[in-house]
Amino acid sequence: MRRVAVGLAALGLLTGLVACGDDDSSSNGGSADQPSNGSGSADATLEVDSIAYSDVTAPAGGTLEIDNTSGVAHTFTADDGSFDVSYGADETVDVDVPSEPGDYPFHCKIHASMTATLTVD
Repeated sequence: MRRVAVGLAALGLLTGLVACGDDDSSSNGGSADQPSNGSGSADATLEVDSIAYSDVTAPAGGTLEIDNTSGVAHTFTADDGSFDVSYGADETVDVDVPSEPGDYPFHCKIHASMTATLTVD
């Protein structure tokens, strides 16, 4: 009987914690350090459907949506360190594009073969 009471008390606490948790998914914008869930209104999209990146072009100061359908986590990391975003399996995130036009080679820190270039117009 005591085990049942303790179990119910623990379940009640867990339910309370889940109900009171902070949900960041309502945010529409994000920076390279603080990506947000994809909003569907990005200026450009990077589709990640395998263990490979492709080159992508986005406007300076705009938003890049990374749509990961590959089933595994990745990072979107600039070779020069100007951005570094981690995102999970089957997650879509928005990141702010650098405001300075130019080419930004990037890679995935988890999968060394994943390399490409972000061209900022």
